[in-house]
Amino acid sequence: MLSRKKWMFAFVFVILFFALSKFEKNDVLSTNYSTALLEPQKPSEVYNKIMAWVNQPDDVISVSAPVTTPPLIEYKSIQPFEEGAILSINDAQELFAAENGLIIFTGYTKRTGKTLSILYDTGETATFGFLGEFNQLPYTTVNTGDIFASVASNLLYVKVEKDGEILDTTELVEWLSPEDE
Repeated sequence: MLSRKKWMFAFVFVILFFALSKFEKNDVLSTNYSTALLEPQKPSEVYNKIMAWVNQPDDVISVSAPVTTPPLIEYKSIQPFEEGAILSINDAQELFAAENGLIIFTGYTKRTGKTLSILYDTGETATFGFLGEFNQLPYTTVNTGDIFASVASNLLYVKVEKDGEILDTTELVEWLSPEDE
């Protein structure tokens, strides 16, 4: 079926080329595309003409919009748990780095299962537990927005230490929300 469409397209293209050639010979069109296409020593000229026809810079309007920072994770509820909090999430999600930083721990702990800790350039240390998969190795750097792990279950443990103090649940909610809101 696909080859039939290719043959039809080729047939229509050949008919259009012959019509273009005929119109140019009879001075109906003032272009010289058919002669330029038949001269094999000038493919760059044909390319430039086609690109000039396709890319019309006067019609291009550049648009910009403010870039919003996505939330680190989308969650339904948050409950205090030991030194951090447990987040209830809908689906498996990927975790994004909030800032530039260094992954200082990846491993398994008794209470939070697969766990990863990041020391951010801002001085904050964030620990994430109940992870499904690590996307980064320990002692590697992460940039803002990089994916460092994924969550496969419906729970995620989060603990953030800032200036030697562990954030409580209210402060953790603020820390997890995007700054652009």
